[in-house]
Amino acid sequence: MLDLHSSSGLSTLLSGVDKQAHFVTPIAEVPTLTVLSAGPIPPNPAELLSSDTMRTWLARWRNEFDYIVIDSPPCLSVTDAVALSVEADKVIFVARSGQTTKAALRRASEVLSRVNANVMGVVLNCLDSSSEDYYTYYNPKYGYRAYGKEPEELRKATS
Repeated sequence: MLDLHSSSGLSTLLSGVDKQAHFVTPIAEVPTLTVLSAGPIPPNPAELLSSDTMRTWLARWRNEFDYIVIDSPPCLSVTDAVALSVEADKVIFVARSGQTTKAALRRASEVLSRVNANVMGVVLNCLDSSSEDYYTYYNPKYGYRAYGKEPEELRKATS
C-alpha cells in the first residue's frame, strides 16, 4: 500500500485548481514508479474524466511515461471507469474471488463493450490458491500463470 494522502491530485488538476502536475509523486521504494493521487472527490468526476483536459494530460503522459495505469472505481457502481475506458489503450477487469459474480462480470463487459473499450482480460484477486478446488497452469510460451476451479471430471479422473 502506498498510503498516499494528498489535497491535490488528478481532480484538482482537471478542475483547474492546480495548473501543474507538481504533485506527481515519485515512489522511493520503486524508483521507476511515479504516482498521481486521485485528489479530493469532485462534484462531477465523470465529467472531469471525460473532458478535453483529461485527454490533453493523457496525451502528455503518454509521451513522458512507458505505461499509464489508471485505477478506477467499479464500472457498475459509477460511470468513472466507463469514461476512462474510452481513453485507455487497454482495460483489465479486477474481480474478487468468491465475491464478484459471473453476472456482474458479464454486465460490466457489456457496458464496456458498448463504448468500444479494449478489454484485455481479468485479474482474479483474493484467490486461495492452496485450496484443493483450484489448479494452476503455467504457459511458458506466453509467460502467464492461470488459476481456476478444477473441473469435476478432471478431479474424478485424477483421484
